[in-house]
Amino acid sequence: MPVHVKWFPTLAKRTKSKQPTTEVEHRDGLTPFDIFEAEGFNKVDAEAVMVLINDAQSSMDAALADGDRVEFMVSIQGG
Repeated sequence: MPVHVKWFPTLAKRTKSKQPTTEVEHRDGLTPFDIFEAEGFNKVDAEAVMVLINDAQSSMDAALADGDRVEFMVSIQGG
């Protein structure tokens, strides 16, 4: 079962796929960062991105399960 991925519009424009939603085949040990990196991003880029797994904030190194929904959003900070 695939992992369903949604990209914040600003990020989608910078992905290799250029798509707002994608699917990734699940494999043991798959993490959000693996997906992020496969789409052309790096660790520095990850510092400005928040990841949600099944609508709950998570970390880039969390293990993903079959059928999970992952969303990458730009982390907005202000003061």
